[in-house]
Amino acid sequence: MKLSQTVALRLSLVAALVLALWSVFFHIAVLDEVRDETDDSLEDYSELLIIRYLSGQPMPTKSSGSNNQYFLREVTADFAARQAVLTYEDRNVFIAEKGENEPARVLTTLFRTTDGRHMQLEVSTPSIDKGDLRWAIFRWLLFLYLTLMTTVVLCNYWVIRRGLKPLYKLLEWLKSYRLGKENKPLENATDVSEFQLLNNVMSDAIERSEMLFRQQKEFVGNASHEMQTPLAVACGRLEMLLNDDTLQEEQAHEVFKTLKTLQRLSQMNRALLLLSKIDGGQFVETADVNLQETIEHTLPDFRTAYAHMHIQVNTLYLGCTIWSMHPALADTLLQNLIKNAYVHNHADGEIDIVLQENSLCISNTGSPEALDSESIFTRFHHAPDKAESTGLGLSIAQAICRNQGLRLRYEFKNGKHAFIVSKT
Repeated sequence: MKLSQTVALRLSLVAALVLALWSVFFHIAVLDEVRDETDDSLEDYSELLIIRYLSGQPMPTKSSGSNNQYFLREVTADFAARQAVLTYEDRNVFIAEKGENEPARVLTTLFRTTDGRHMQLEVSTPSIDKGDLRWAIFRWLLFLYLTLMTTVVLCNYWVIRRGLKPLYKLLEWLKSYRLGKENKPLENATDVSEFQLLNNVMSDAIERSEMLFRQQKEFVGNASHEMQTPLAVACGRLEMLLNDDTLQEEQAHEVFKTLKTLQRLSQMNRALLLLSKIDGGQFVETADVNLQETIEHTLPDFRTAYAHMHIQVNTLYLGCTIWSMHPALADTLLQNLIKNAYVHNHADGEIDIVLQENSLCISNTGSPEALDSESIFTRFHHAPDKAESTGLGLSIAQAICRNQGLRLRYEFKNGKHAFIVSKT
């Protein structure tokens, strides 16, 4: 869930709780106000009747044909002592003229006459049906509640969305940014000081990352390049030394092992230099590469080198085999994947190469168990029985695929290890 949606939702939940509590208090306040006004009217009516009765004036008609009526009767002293002087209650009053009960607010008053008699006056006035009133208030409050909540949610989301627009713009810029490549400058004008500070901080961080990336790329490239010449010179001198007839067999064996170590170091140095160039984005040109022709051109060298293993290679070409890639990278990718299939195979094994319009699958026999798909593409990872390997072949293949917009994945199916290159 986006930040704007999360904030809007939380504000809306708070507003919903506040409105719900306000609705309850409003409902109670309305009923209390109606009750107070009715009670005041009953008190005035009761006081008027008591004054007229005590002064001997004629009393009004007990009922006017509605539920606005009164009843006056004499009670005993014991009864009067047990009752409150004033009692309010809501009840249904029978209206003789209508022949039915009607809701009314009733006030019961006890008073004494001048001759010491105890009198009970009961006056009633029309009252609103509390059930109907509660239902009416509930309906209108629910309508008001839904209207306000819809308005609050939409307004909150609109305001927050506009307020966070600079943040979303910055995130989109960071998402599309690629180190070492040409990127659009950050154009994120805002009047909010916090967003201005965030823009400045991110721009400074990106600038430092670019500087470190350039320094690292230059260091790796220069170091690999400078190391290559001394390594080549050392290998050449050792080869000359091996041709010396005066060299003893044991000494020649040690020189040969040293030469192999330097050759492996030279190979690793070239691989690291290639990785540095790929990561540095130095291969940007693309062309139409016929992968079928490249595969057929690459296979003979490997067949010759691994002829002693008697590995059978099966090729299948389906559909268009022309891909848009950097020619040198396409050649390196195929060489690394095919070499990997040979190196990690066994005698009398098989290699299947299936090339389609949108995918290339190179599978081989070998270990009976699946490989760790998360670690095989990491740099310097190699099988325990392949200590002479640099562990960079699949890393280079993965880097090439990323550079060319391709996807490289590993699968173990039908007892074979398959490396699949597909267009994304």
